[in-house]
Amino acid sequence: MRSSAAAVAWEFRQRHRWGLLTLIGYVSVLAAIKLVVVIRGVPIHFDSPESFAFVVVVPVTATFTYLLAVFSFGLEGDLAARQSMYPARMFTRPLTADALAGLPMLYGTTAMIVLWLVTRLFALWPKGIAVPSLWPGLLLASLLAWTQALTWMAYPLTGLRIVITVLWLGTIDAIALLALHFGARESVMLAILAPQIPLAYVVARFAVARARRGDVPDWRGALDVTRVADVPSHRRENFATPARAQAWFEWRRHGRSLPTWVVILLPFELVLLWGAGDSTSLVTTILLAVLLTPPFMATFAAAAVSRSNSNGSDAYGVTPFIATRPLTNAELVAAKLNMAMASTVAAWLVVVLAVPLALKFSGTDAVVLQHWRRFSEIVGTPRAFVVLLLVLWGFIALTWTQLVQSLYIGLTGRGALIKGSVVLVLGFFFLFGPFADWIIETGRLGRIWSALPLIFAILVAVKMIAAVSIGVRLYERRLLSDRVLVSGAACWSVAVLALYCVLVWLLDAPYIPHYLLMLVAILAVPLARLSAAPLALAWNRHR
Repeated sequence: MRSSAAAVAWEFRQRHRWGLLTLIGYVSVLAAIKLVVVIRGVPIHFDSPESFAFVVVVPVTATFTYLLAVFSFGLEGDLAARQSMYPARMFTRPLTADALAGLPMLYGTTAMIVLWLVTRLFALWPKGIAVPSLWPGLLLASLLAWTQALTWMAYPLTGLRIVITVLWLGTIDAIALLALHFGARESVMLAILAPQIPLAYVVARFAVARARRGDVPDWRGALDVTRVADVPSHRRENFATPARAQAWFEWRRHGRSLPTWVVILLPFELVLLWGAGDSTSLVTTILLAVLLTPPFMATFAAAAVSRSNSNGSDAYGVTPFIATRPLTNAELVAAKLNMAMASTVAAWLVVVLAVPLALKFSGTDAVVLQHWRRFSEIVGTPRAFVVLLLVLWGFIALTWTQLVQSLYIGLTGRGALIKGSVVLVLGFFFLFGPFADWIIETGRLGRIWSALPLIFAILVAVKMIAAVSIGVRLYERRLLSDRVLVSGAACWSVAVLALYCVLVWLLDAPYIPHYLLMLVAILAVPLARLSAAPLALAWNRHR
């Protein structure tokens, strides 16, 4: 390495090269669309508010979330722990504390400003909107800088990092919103935001220096009520089974990551409701982004679950501590699935509690209630509630599926496969909006609807062939007992039948055939990926 800056730059480029290439591809698509519209004058309608929401808002929000996780090292530590989240492997480099703190902040700040400038330059903004020049980029950079500083700091109490980070970043966001609401000029916004980055650097430098020395303050003894009152402390009872001990261990290691990230990111998304006004498209887009946040972050949270030794050469392999546990592969997988379920429930409890409060205090609840009444009048109140519950259940199931799918991929121990899955999810979030808008604008929605039965039938055939093949391998290798295999197949069949009955009752229309609803139910309930998890772990555990 020629310099310390090149060494840290190589660190980010090497670990996240596929994600960064995906971002470059998305920017290239935006630039190409802008050139086609402006230079050649092609009549394309991406400048409408709805198209802008699909093509720009959702992908840019996903990009900001991804960059926030990358440059703050947010996926390599426990957000609720007292220790610093700055990677210990970085402390072995011949760099000063100034460089260790400053270089990631420099690269992150540059990336955030470039993200805003590219969005402002290449995005097709709706007509009549006055687009600021620079201060949104500084807002993104300041939020990242303070996230880095506050997550790299060591704290005296468990969970204190989450509270301080959410309060401080929410305060910055609120100040910027108030200034925007009262019509502050660009110079005023720059004066508010520009000092945030150097102040955050001072805090980050102090945090990294303390973490490098191993200083972790501890107030647990001073706040121990049992010691002050001379009350005998409660002793944890022994776990009844090794499986319960493993489930507790998995939760302590990885279960709190997803709900913590949702708690940190949700205020930044919900605060946009205060600027949405009566715009139905903006409110819908913001709520869609909120609903997609847990499954989006579940991909990143679960990708690091199997990384048991980040300093070793085999970062994704199973450590001897796990490989020699007195548990079968199925029991180890079950502990991870239970942890994923608990983590999903905790994350969605935050969303379910926060969204109604944000709608109420932002005044946008009237927009949502108006459309809810109209929808209830069309389909009826019972069906409207069932649709609402199905949508909510669908997003919750998607979150859990992302955790389970990433866990299954991570259990293989193959770094390329794990990183590739993250890139695929990023690509989906970037391409979904433009692809959906293209289908609607070109009138191809009818053709795709006509081809849905064939598409779903092919997907069901592939899924069932994969499930049968995996089941045969599980039986031959004795990774699951006959009772477990039969019980699992029965539970899956009951779940598919129950979902099919609900869909038939809900969508009882002559133009929707019942066999199509059965295909949807089969595809919606996970089977093959769950069944493959013991196979992946067995290969990784005994290699």
